[in-house]
Amino acid sequence: MQDKNSKIQLYAVRDFGQQLTVVMDFLRQNWKPVLIYLTYFLLPLSLVQALSLNSFMGGYFNLLGGMMNNSSDASVAGIVSLLLGLLAFMALYIIGAIFMYAVVYGLMRLYQRGDGPLRTVTWQELKPDFMFSLKRSVIMMVVSIVVGFVLMTILGLVMMGLALVHEALILLSYLFLIAFVVCLVPPLSLIMPVYVFEDQISLFDAIKKGCRLGFRCWLVAVGVVMILGLIVNIVSQFTSLPWSIMFLIKVFFGLGIDGLDGSFTENVFYSFGTYLSGVLQCYGGYLTSAILVIGTAFLYGYAAEKLDGMSVDKNIRNFENL
Repeated sequence: MQDKNSKIQLYAVRDFGQQLTVVMDFLRQNWKPVLIYLTYFLLPLSLVQALSLNSFMGGYFNLLGGMMNNSSDASVAGIVSLLLGLLAFMALYIIGAIFMYAVVYGLMRLYQRGDGPLRTVTWQELKPDFMFSLKRSVIMMVVSIVVGFVLMTILGLVMMGLALVHEALILLSYLFLIAFVVCLVPPLSLIMPVYVFEDQISLFDAIKKGCRLGFRCWLVAVGVVMILGLIVNIVSQFTSLPWSIMFLIKVFFGLGIDGLDGSFTENVFYSFGTYLSGVLQCYGGYLTSAILVIGTAFLYGYAAEKLDGMSVDKNIRNFENL
């Protein structure tokens, strides 16, 4: 276990167990500034995002009720509310992800230039690294959305073509898609830290380097991402549980199954409780996802040090600048 006062190096070769414990060591040292700045940026966003979440699920509820009652008007209203809520939720989620990367990687950049834990971090100290990380996160997110949309369109057309040939080919295409995603997760997860932690690198070079590091360290990367992802998923279940329970109660009672009276789920107190639980789900999701973001940063540091000797190269550049 890392000493609580000693600096954790980003670029270091670690075994598999250390790849996981270093994340907890970093959080143990710097949990306060991470929590403060994530709360500062993401809690206000979660207050709005919870509204879109409830709107989305309300549209789903109305659509389900309309289908059960054979009401075309209710079904149309449900579809419209469902789509608007989904679009708003996804847009806010993308914004939240950008801020999460900017905060976490901004703090990690600042941490790497210091001599130890971030005891107190003022906004003026964090602002340059935050703005740098924010700018690159926005660029990366826009490129990811465009590329993802193009790939999904191509895959959709391919699957439609396969369906016309034979229905059994759809299953094979799904299996191929799953394998394809599993193979690409490690290199794709390293592109963002490469782009953020290497100041002079271009977007195209960051993509190339992230893919190279990810494929060369594929087995370790898959293991780290899967385990950290599992931890994040388990922890996030606790923050999303209150909202899930309240929504399920509303669905169960609100549909009038077996004559059950669900009027209490329509009062202002229950609605406000559902809203607050939605805020907890959104905000808690960001906080837990930060664990995976930190983990991929140290995974990048491991791969870059093992394959490229980044710490040696950095020391040489610093010596030349003396």
